Amino acid sequence: MSVPHPVATDPSPNFHSWRDRIERMNPATSPCPGLHGETWQRVHAAMLVFLERFGAEAVDLGWSELDLFGVHPKVGIIRADHCGALVVGGRAAQWIDPTRINFGNLTYYRDTPGQPRGIPIWAYGG
Repeated sequence: MSVPHPVATDPSPNFHSWRDRIERMNPATSPCPGLHGETWQRVHAAMLVFLERFGAEAVDLGWSELDLFGVHPKVGIIRADHCGALVVGGRAAQWIDPTRINFGNLTYYRDTPGQPRGIPIWAYGG
């Protein structure tokens, strides 16, 4: 049985602090395994657009930084079951509700029973 990776999450979610962290990430430098080149650039841009359009609403609806920006602590997005809604795909969100974010033909559900938790993408250290 593996020991969960300790992670300090933001105790009071604030989409402004999330945006600051994402803006500090270099879109030309891969943050973790599985996100490289144009894919990472699309994901980075889509995260910023999401925060502009839905950031305050996401906080009000109870979405956390791990729900949105989580990645596996050792293998990044290669383990998609640990990933938050915004780190895979790089698509623009169409709408958000308390348990789902829709990306057109893809919907992310945050209330999947037994879903493992990752770490925020900006905390990835390999």
